[in-house]
Amino acid sequence: MDRTAFLARVEEYHKGGWRLALINATSTMSTEEQPGGSFDVVWAFARGTDFEYVREQVMPDDEVPSISDSFAAAFLYENEMRELFGINVVGLNVDLGGQLYKTSQKVPFSPSAIRARLEANVAAGIASASTTPPAAPHAAPAAPAPAAGKPA
Repeated sequence: MDRTAFLARVEEYHKGGWRLALINATSTMSTEEQPGGSFDVVWAFARGTDFEYVREQVMPDDEVPSISDSFAAAFLYENEMRELFGINVVGLNVDLGGQLYKTSQKVPFSPSAIRARLEANVAAGIASASTTPPAAPHAAPAAPAPAAGKPA
């Protein structure tokens, strides 16, 4: 991630009257190219009916700069990314120090935590939702046909 270019682009949105619509993080699982997994992070901005986003692939060891200087509300999303995903967001205006969520597992949505849960499920014989075919839809019972000569 090019920190300087990213922050410059965010500042352009700020100066252009855009608002921060959301920040979303998604863990991606390990691959041969990225054995530790990675994160797909999206910052979305809105102005009137226009909607634009910045999307970055973030590695577990990367530092992600806070945008809370330009968009104050970002601090909530950024604290969440730290606590739930383990993404190293730096320079937050309001750093909650790991106190936003009380979870039984530290960084429960990190690729390594997800992988550990999947492996534990396999070991316990529990099929994951992604490997279980969807159940056939159940048809609703047909309504009875109106009797002949009577209005429906």
